Amino acid sequence: MNEIARLLDEATSGESPACSAAVVLVSSGGRLLVSEARGTLARAADDRGSPHEFANTPASVDTLFDLASITKLFTAAALLTVLDEQGLGPGFRVADAIDEYRVDGLSAVTAEQLLSHTAGWPAEWTDPRSGQSPWARFRSGQPGDQAGSVHRYSCVSYLWAGLLAESLSGERLDAVIARTLLEPLGLHDTMFTPGAELRGRIAATEYQSVPDRGLVHGEVHDETAWALGGVTGNAGLFGSASDLLVFGEMLRNGGRHQGRQVLPEWAAAAMTTNRLDDLGLATDQRPAYGQALGSRVGDADWMGPLAALGAIGHTGFTGTSLIVEPGGRRSVVFLTNRVHPTRHRSDIRDLRLRVADAVVRLEE
Repeated sequence: MNEIARLLDEATSGESPACSAAVVLVSSGGRLLVSEARGTLARAADDRGSPHEFANTPASVDTLFDLASITKLFTAAALLTVLDEQGLGPGFRVADAIDEYRVDGLSAVTAEQLLSHTAGWPAEWTDPRSGQSPWARFRSGQPGDQAGSVHRYSCVSYLWAGLLAESLSGERLDAVIARTLLEPLGLHDTMFTPGAELRGRIAATEYQSVPDRGLVHGEVHDETAWALGGVTGNAGLFGSASDLLVFGEMLRNGGRHQGRQVLPEWAAAAMTTNRLDDLGLATDQRPAYGQALGSRVGDADWMGPLAALGAIGHTGFTGTSLIVEPGGRRSVVFLTNRVHPTRHRSDIRDLRLRVADAVVRLEE
């Protein structure tokens, strides 16, 4: 048994497993090097541990996982493609497309700042007011800092990035992402709001009592995305490891897939190289990792030894991650449902590091 298979066995077994389902795919030089799936789609149906109807359904490379914040990579790629289609670039002012930005403090915000988490927005949207639709309440929010003054990982920025893609294209975000990415890449198992008929292929996530949703299975786990209807720029995509590997390989190859330039070359470069120097952000306001448009660059906190090789990627709160070596050899997909049935007992960070270390040692 290889080391990655052993790690997944440990993660999905025992009295208190890290997750019920786990999948790892690793490609090197375009060749599939590792394909391992362990566990089942679910364990418990509620917070009392009642057996789940899919407790005996094995996970596979085609199991659908809630990708959580990996959605942000697709949002970034789609928005950059739409900008390219209209002869625009990442310096495009959001105020030229969205009315709410035509005020002091927002008028200078650019698409690049939204996608690099430097637009000044808070990390999360939390607005309990009633009397308006959720999207209307969201649109009335205000940033906490001046754009370009600080790097703060922000789901709010990506909610706006999704709205910007919609405004520029005249399409809903799910349609934009399908047209620009899913269809050209042949990603038939990646989608927002999967139908009920797919529930038997989806890894369950968390049993939630606040909000009172019960076991979240087949609906987006992220509370903000759920409140806003499930199709948002920050979270909401479901997808398989097989599909996500194709997307990662496209980024590794500079935006190309099967001989076709799916993502414009400049956009692929923007998504895979650190942009913080170009943005002029003060050193003391920068994170410990690099920030591309969408991707983190060289984040050793979860990429482990791959960070030193210039890897880029993203994680998702549900227990998902994608690591890519742009222009290099490897793409690594690691998907779990570590929030099932609760978010409070799993240390996915250590497991991600151990998997990354095992990937590097595969070819030593």
